[in-house]
Amino acid sequence: MANWQITLIIVAVYCAIVLGVGVFTRTKGETSLSDYFVGNRSLGAFVAFFTYVATFHSSFAFIGAAGQMYSGGIKFFATFTSCVVSPLMIYIIGRPTWYLGQKYNYMTQGELVGDYYESKALRYLVAVVSLIFLVPYLQSQIAAGGIIFETISEGRISYLTGCIILYAVIIGYILLGGFKAVAWTDTVQGILMIVMIWIAGGVVLVRTGGSMSWTNLMQTMATEFPEKVMVPLEYWPTYMTSFISLFGISIYPPSFQRFFAVKNPKTLKWLSVTTPIYLIFFYIPIMMISFSGVVYMPGLEKADQVVPMMLTQYASPVLVGLVMAGALAATMSSTDSQLHSASSIFTVDIYKGMKPEASDKTALFNGKVFIVVISAAALALSVHTNKLITTIVTIALGGCLQILPSLIGALYWKGATKAGAMGGLITGVIVVIITQYVPAFKTPLGLSSGFWGLVCNLLVFFAVSAFTAKPSAENIEKFHGYLAEVNRQCDEKAASN
Repeated sequence: MANWQITLIIVAVYCAIVLGVGVFTRTKGETSLSDYFVGNRSLGAFVAFFTYVATFHSSFAFIGAAGQMYSGGIKFFATFTSCVVSPLMIYIIGRPTWYLGQKYNYMTQGELVGDYYESKALRYLVAVVSLIFLVPYLQSQIAAGGIIFETISEGRISYLTGCIILYAVIIGYILLGGFKAVAWTDTVQGILMIVMIWIAGGVVLVRTGGSMSWTNLMQTMATEFPEKVMVPLEYWPTYMTSFISLFGISIYPPSFQRFFAVKNPKTLKWLSVTTPIYLIFFYIPIMMISFSGVVYMPGLEKADQVVPMMLTQYASPVLVGLVMAGALAATMSSTDSQLHSASSIFTVDIYKGMKPEASDKTALFNGKVFIVVISAAALALSVHTNKLITTIVTIALGGCLQILPSLIGALYWKGATKAGAMGGLITGVIVVIITQYVPAFKTPLGLSSGFWGLVCNLLVFFAVSAFTAKPSAENIEKFHGYLAEVNRQCDEKAASN
């Protein structure tokens, strides 16, 4: 049997296992919106940890980050620092979000924001912005699946066919199981990808350098490719503001939805402390493989192929199959969360917003149809992508980051107004699009589009809020009064202990 066939069989078995998990974890009988979209708010610490990091660690980590380090070198780590800092947002935003979701049964950002500002229009706007920026991220994940299948089959499975296979498997277990299927498959996939990427990094080092030590590899890089182990001064504005844009990770709808789904706020404290450890631990072997690729496999036409190409060249077909199952896990664990989140936004914010009298059964049916439609759109777009996956992801996160000011108002600032939130959000999104795609305005001063969008967003948000009407006193009390009471009770409990 040829090596590529062995690898492909292992990946196929993995896909079957994931579908099996979806079937096993599905809710028997009729499913409610709360069960399908937030798992009846019952997520424990173990599953919450892995579904959060697996949602975070997409093809951006397994394929895109490797491609970025292969083509641009260590300057990738200027943005990597966001992996350490951005989890702080889990506690800053996640904790009050959990309490409000538990109290008022919120399942999406749009529900929470729209209710605070007493505005259906703002609820719809947040939903539309979220969906707009979910599509490019979905596009990047499906594209990564195409790259993986094309590479491991040595071109026998085309890029498009690979995209379609990934599309079909993920659609299968999401439609079967909803949030619980997504969370449990994420757990399996999160464990698999961290274990396999470390095995892969070790094997590549041994096969190329003769030992597990990476000292020789880094010395070779410093001698022969010095530009790849330094961060040029002129790149710092772009990369450090991209780092700020990546705060959007915790505002990104699939990540944010986990705040509603956990059992208690202690789980969020656990996530904010432990996720940086996983994230840091993940990128070390990615760097080993990427830099080994620079030395031993220079001139790759597609930088994002460096991991599968290096493994195909230097590892056994069984190991390649297992590691590529890990790579596929990284891709699937993000794609399923994005599709599930898109469905919840459409169903809860748009469909139920327009038809509040609709039954859960009818709403869920329309939500599942929407999963098929939006994933098909992302599949179509993936055929035409020619950008590095990391670039697509940064744009998507920078766009979703524009929801942050309106959330800050709902959670922390009584002076926020509906007009300020809407004006800021619209301004931020327009600025992101202009500075990303209009050549004359492209990333002024080398700063990222997400950063410029957030700056302009905040200026408009605060300025307009200063001169427009606040939500009703009753609604401010409903949110800020309740959160103040929660904090008071927590303080008293801590003091008594």
